[in-house]
Amino acid sequence: MCNFRVWVFSIGYTLCFAVILSKTWRIYYIFNNPTAKKKAIKDWILLIVILIVVTIDLLILLIGTSIPDSRLTTVDTIDIEHEITITSDGITNENHVFICTRNQSLILVVISFTYKGSLQVIAIFMAFHTRRIKVKALNDSKEI
Repeated sequence: MCNFRVWVFSIGYTLCFAVILSKTWRIYYIFNNPTAKKKAIKDWILLIVILIVVTIDLLILLIGTSIPDSRLTTVDTIDIEHEITITSDGITNENHVFICTRNQSLILVVISFTYKGSLQVIAIFMAFHTRRIKVKALNDSKEI
């Protein structure tokens, strides 16, 4: 269960950010293309960029989950605050707490954060260079 939460959060974040990154890249490419011929980027190319970014994240997660030292493990402990409860029917319930722990290796966490951080730096760079573009069709780039 612990590894599932890491996978869902990481893929969800990367997927949302990859969409913003690809749209920003298209605007940056159109307006900062040094060649005289301005070429528009098709939507299917943006989809390929999104798939590449998410695939790299999936590979990092797959490697991190397959190595035993970097895998999250679940520890079952008894809840100290609410150890035993008795219901109105006389049934005794013992409450447990599941804690997600990691062994010694944090290398793949650092790799994952470095990857996501470098994508953010690239997106900030492109957004900074396209901040003054005023085209009605590209109006959504203002919120970036």
